[in-house]
Amino acid sequence: MPRPVERALHRLGQDISTARRLRRLSQEDLAQRIGTSLSTVRRMEDGYPGTALNTFLRALHVLGRLEDMVKVMAMENDTLGMELVREQLPQRVRTYSSSKARVGRPATAKGGTADDTDELEGF
Repeated sequence: MPRPVERALHRLGQDISTARRLRRLSQEDLAQRIGTSLSTVRRMEDGYPGTALNTFLRALHVLGRLEDMVKVMAMENDTLGMELVREQLPQRVRTYSSSKARVGRPATAKGGTADDTDELEGF
């Protein structure tokens, strides 16, 4: 296992342990509330890599911290992902003449287009 992952698991386990104790919950109480065994809670708090992700998430839910995890993983917080998307953006966008813009659109009986509503409708 990569060392940064090992450190992150250990840190997450410690933080869950601290949050549990701040709420005056025993490991047994947390185990009961998340529907797992005492030994699983102990392994989770020790940062054991075999602990299922859903166990961590259920513990965060019981401790009132699940939304914080969701916010951390939100796309707008993904700096690298957003940079990769920006790299794929075109350098320029060309406009087309009005005759080319209507290519492929069916005409109505009056000679207009089938859809005379604003082209950006729905955006």
